[in-house]
Amino acid sequence: MSKSVYKYAAEAGLPVGLYLSLMSACFLLSLEAPFLPTLLLPLAIGFPFLLAWHMRRMGRSEPSYMRVSALWLCGIYTVIFGTLICCLLSALYLVAVDPGFLGRYVSEALATIESGPAASQYADTAELIRKALDSKMVPTPTEFVSTMGWLTCFSGSVLSLVIAMILSATSRRASAGMWR
Repeated sequence: MSKSVYKYAAEAGLPVGLYLSLMSACFLLSLEAPFLPTLLLPLAIGFPFLLAWHMRRMGRSEPSYMRVSALWLCGIYTVIFGTLICCLLSALYLVAVDPGFLGRYVSEALATIESGPAASQYADTAELIRKALDSKMVPTPTEFVSTMGWLTCFSGSVLSLVIAMILSATSRRASAGMWR
């Protein structure tokens, strides 16, 4: 074995972190460029393929790692390293560049709800949001980024397990077919 699982994951963490940062930027810049949130769905759909590509690359480089446990570990650490990069860049943006983003975003959401055709149906929700804004219960940038990080790490762990099981099963099936 030329590299450990951790080294493969650390190397994959940079491109994954940049990809996650691109997703975060689509949200964080949504007030300035309203078309950006439409890119989130295609990027979210593409993320499992990016992660699977990195996990499969490791398994192909080191065939002994083509087991669920090693692939899953690689996926978990890749997502953790990528999330750290994304959280750092997102926190820098929210603290240094646009500290009032979260409050403005919630205010815009409230205005959208109140001006919509079904405003009367969502009056209770609008009132709840207004109370949260008035009592300054909007999350701080640090709270937002840490919640985003935990959610990304947990989701990435579950996604890595699914991908690891698929890659391991297809690898076993392919190697069994080669020996027939």
